[in-house]
Amino acid sequence: MKKYFIVTCHGWSASNWTAHSLNLNSKIICTHSARNEIAEDKELQSNKNLKKNINKLQSGYKKRQAQSLDAIYDEIECKGASPYYGSVHVLRLRDIPIIYEKFGISQRSFNLVNIVRHPIDLVWSGYGQFLELFRYDINELHWTSGKVVNQALKFSNYIGQKYNLYMGDIENLAFIGACAIMESLKKDIDAYISLSSLKNINFCGTFKMEEITNDPKIYSLFCSQLGLNELISEEYLNKVFSTGVVNKHKSDDQKLSSKERYLSLVPWQKEVFNHFFNLHDLKKPYEKFGYDFTYL
Repeated sequence: MKKYFIVTCHGWSASNWTAHSLNLNSKIICTHSARNEIAEDKELQSNKNLKKNINKLQSGYKKRQAQSLDAIYDEIECKGASPYYGSVHVLRLRDIPIIYEKFGISQRSFNLVNIVRHPIDLVWSGYGQFLELFRYDINELHWTSGKVVNQALKFSNYIGQKYNLYMGDIENLAFIGACAIMESLKKDIDAYISLSSLKNINFCGTFKMEEITNDPKIYSLFCSQLGLNELISEEYLNKVFSTGVVNKHKSDDQKLSSKERYLSLVPWQKEVFNHFFNLHDLKKPYEKFGYDFTYL
């Protein structure tokens, strides 16, 4: 009997590592990102591959909430025969209730897990990706700039004037754009309340990206919640945790804690992060996930 799982998460939350790790088990076919591609290649989300597949990526963005879960998983099943089919970051948590409202109950049953990451580290990773992505993906440049304009145009002008910055410079726009993405984190938080009413969606909990990528016991629990208990072995875990880095977005190689990363920001970056973090009321829900913000 075929089994299905969904791992929702925002981008920049080690989603490629997670999808690649799941695919290291020969009994799992797992796709990744809006492209809905099997995550066999560690460089699936590298700038080289993103540029090469830009049309497919942009098309995937439009399809996320425009097709049923069954249509998405029909496409995944077409990629090969397997007892387990899953996806990571093909969907965000906020997509699931919207898809159900549009298309109704899925014919398949899914175990669903959501992955979160500390917002400071997520923003820094997004900033690193946007520095490159904005140069060749004008769709993303347009979309993210629109978020800044819609959420905080006057604030952006204020920051530019206060710190004598050109907010349209890629370096500055990439950072404020990554902060504006925190609106999406709020949408995911708001989606939790709808999950219990969705038939054939078995919500199995939230995991912290920082833990599943560093602790084999937490990763095993994560797999167990997805319904993959029988596939977890010492050999498989050794394979996963010997893989190393899979696709790095951040703009430097410094290994900093979230606190150290925040304190390393220049004053205008701290003010911008604080503005969007507070605008979307993320402190309490992320504290419930176990994250610390006492230094903000």
